[in-house]
Amino acid sequence: MGLPVHNLALYAAFRVLEREASDLVSAYTLKQSMLRRVKERYRTAIVPALTAARDLYARRRDGECPWFQQAIRNLQAIDAIFLAESDRLHVDFDEQARPAGHRRVRAELDRIQGVLDGCAAVLLAGGHVGVLRNRLAFFGFEQFLPGRVVFAWSAGAMALTERVVLFHDHTAHGVGLAEVLDRGLGLVPGVVFLPHARERLALSDIENVAILARRFAPARAIGLQNGALLTGPGLTSAGDRDAALLLGADGTLAPLPDSPPEEAHALAP
Repeated sequence: MGLPVHNLALYAAFRVLEREASDLVSAYTLKQSMLRRVKERYRTAIVPALTAARDLYARRRDGECPWFQQAIRNLQAIDAIFLAESDRLHVDFDEQARPAGHRRVRAELDRIQGVLDGCAAVLLAGGHVGVLRNRLAFFGFEQFLPGRVVFAWSAGAMALTERVVLFHDHTAHGVGLAEVLDRGLGLVPGVVFLPHARERLALSDIENVAILARRFAPARAIGLQNGALLTGPGLTSAGDRDAALLLGADGTLAPLPDSPPEEAHALAP
């Protein structure tokens, strides 16, 4: 990058905790196991609900159809139940294990704060969004980011939102199952990011696009490609207009509004 870059090494820090705070990590592992069982029930519920929504929309492509609207509400309710169950497990763990008060975790938090205090910006890269989200949440990373300049891409961008959504339409069985992974850091509200959209989403499938857009409303579902550059609190586009696509409730795609010239200039090298 031509600038000094410091790796916060959150993954390595968690590995150290596995050795030096094994009781805490064991409690965390148990919580994650319970969360996986909740997710199994969530998937059992979401499959028929999603099938019903697709079938109803395919018959008429009428977003005002009361049966289709109810099907969307069913999807939203199932997502909400999963998040409520997930929240309960996370809160129980925090209250019982008190990770932030653990001596070894406290040392890591102080180390992270010290590194960030000497930095002009924070970079959140991509990778395995589940592991990334879990490590950021474990160390309470949302407390470090307000007021800082943040550059995030792919899974890193997903982790900044209120809800992290997993998706992949191109499976051996046709259009795949979109599901909520968990809450994100919540620092970029009102949006669901869908990176590598053209490779991972059936964007020509009107039913699929419409249901994704409606299911996660009022948040905007935004498909991202290489070349997308979103900026500002309104998440306007300062990059390739064809690389950031807003999924519409009618199944169509639209480019995001362009950023004001002053915002785009501020991002130039």
